Formats: sequence, structure tokens, C-alpha cells
Amino acid sequence: MRFQNLVAGALLCLASAVSAQENEPIFDTYESMRAEMDRLMVTRDIQTLMLSFGGGDEMTPQQLNQLDVQVEQLYPVDFQNVAVVRKGNLQGGFHQELLAYWTGTFYIYAYVLYHDRGSDVVSVNFRFNSDFSALNSLF
Repeated sequence: MRFQNLVAGALLCLASAVSAQENEPIFDTYESMRAEMDRLMVTRDIQTLMLSFGGGDEMTPQQLNQLDVQVEQLYPVDFQNVAVVRKGNLQGGFHQELLAYWTGTFYIYAYVLYHDRGSDVVSVNFRFNSDFSALNSLF
């Protein structure tokens, strides 16, 4: 469990660097954003996830590789389930969601702040972590 907490800290440090301030990932609809996020999270395709939701340009290829290895060590099989745990509707078309992905007793959580601009949806900030409290505290 201590190893998992250390890796959770490393995941938060690396994944929290993901923000779409400079390279805004734009999706046609909320449904297309979620489909892409779910596909990449379920299959643990972390490098593509980071590049698709912003932050790939903020992380070196070595950091992306390290993050990918850490996730695969913690979660050796693809996730089978996904659920929205918490959702917050903000003002001006902004929304935030906390999602859980799991298989058996292996859980990982993802947080996304997105802006629905009517004609498209922008992932403004994306993070993931094995520690629920770290992302739940963003609400």
C-alpha cells in the first residue's frame, strides 16, 4: 500500500501538469470527448491520453514514458468499468467531472474541467490519480 501511495503521488505530480491552456484539445461534442477519454483510460493508453487532453507538450517524452510505465505497473490489466462519481455544473458553460475506472479492486480516478462552447467542447484541465481524495478535493 505504501508503494501505491508513493506512485499515486508521482502520478499526481506528473498528471497535474496536464492543462490545456496553450494547446486546447477540442472535441465536437461532450459525447465524443467522453468516448475518447474512456477509450484511452480503459486501455491505459497514457501517452495518447496526455496528448489528446493537453499537456503532452508540457511533458518530455521521458516523463510520458515514465508515467506510462508507472500506470501499467499499478494496473496490469485494462479497466472494465467506468462511472461518473461526481459532476459540477459551473457558470458560463464550464463543467467538471470526477470519473472512476476499475476492474476488481483496482481503481483509478480522472478529473476533467471542460468548457461547452455550444459548437464544440474544450478539455481545459485533465488529471488522473489512484488517490480519490486528491481529485475529489478539486470540487
